[in-house]
Amino acid sequence: MRAILIASTVLASCGANVPTSTNHTSELAQQVASHCTDVNAPDLGAGSLCIDNGFRVKTDDFSFTNWGRSDNADANVTVQTLINLFGHASICMPSAETECTLRPTTIQKLEQWNNALAGGRCEGIATLSNRLFLKYDKPEDFAPNAQRASDLQRNNLALDQSIVYWWATQFLSEVSDRAAASRLRSPLQLVDDLIQGLAHGVGYTLALYFGASGHSLTPFAVTHRDHLFVIHVYDNNNPGQRREIIVNESNNSWRFDNALTSIDGTSINWSGATGTMELVPMSARQGPFTCPFCDGDSQDTRQVLTVASRDPESPG
Repeated sequence: MRAILIASTVLASCGANVPTSTNHTSELAQQVASHCTDVNAPDLGAGSLCIDNGFRVKTDDFSFTNWGRSDNADANVTVQTLINLFGHASICMPSAETECTLRPTTIQKLEQWNNALAGGRCEGIATLSNRLFLKYDKPEDFAPNAQRASDLQRNNLALDQSIVYWWATQFLSEVSDRAAASRLRSPLQLVDDLIQGLAHGVGYTLALYFGASGHSLTPFAVTHRDHLFVIHVYDNNNPGQRREIIVNESNNSWRFDNALTSIDGTSINWSGATGTMELVPMSARQGPFTCPFCDGDSQDTRQVLTVASRDPESPG
């Protein structure tokens, strides 16, 4: 599950951006379809190929499933995570690099982000799987004999910390601003962006929002099936399975079947329209990052209040 700390207020304002013209939607669908071929892609199911960057589950995905807060504190958000993101001087009181007396805002942020982590670290898993596929990172960086992402296992401290690091970037303006801008675009527009981006070697995380829940996935291909566009994704809640997000060209909406499993074992399907899907390119996470809670200009008298839920049934 994706942390929702940055999304809820934005989602409420997006309804007005849903195309109201049937002609407009039809034109969008034709524009997207113009990128597609008449070539079949049997390993992606029925339909013709629009784009495929070559990412494959059971090879380029992780073999373990998404998880939340760990019993091992070092596998969660740590002081070192924040130092890696923002630098020693931003996180610690003035001191030698080998020491760190935490600033009060740092202590507060550690608690807030670790409470949010209880909801799952899908953002970090989706991002790191992309980085490994694009060769920004290497599997052997985390395990000497690993040749692909699927060779890596949990309880690897370097791997767990890297996942947490990339999970935390969703809260930073360099990423959250890009995510918010993408939510103003309709599902068909985002499919168009995805096809063109993947064709140019761009990696993305794709997030869906449904009610109070959100989830980040790794998109790697698009096909055209009847009057539907199919986004093929690696879902870190279901490793080893190719999952499909269906975008309907007639009403510019999306659906993601069997998104979650309820307590009684029944499947929960998600669906939505403009404002509930976002697409963030890997370039947004290059850094350096702006610290959203570090001490700023001493002339700035504004105060920031952050609230973190301690309820294990409703982390955030």
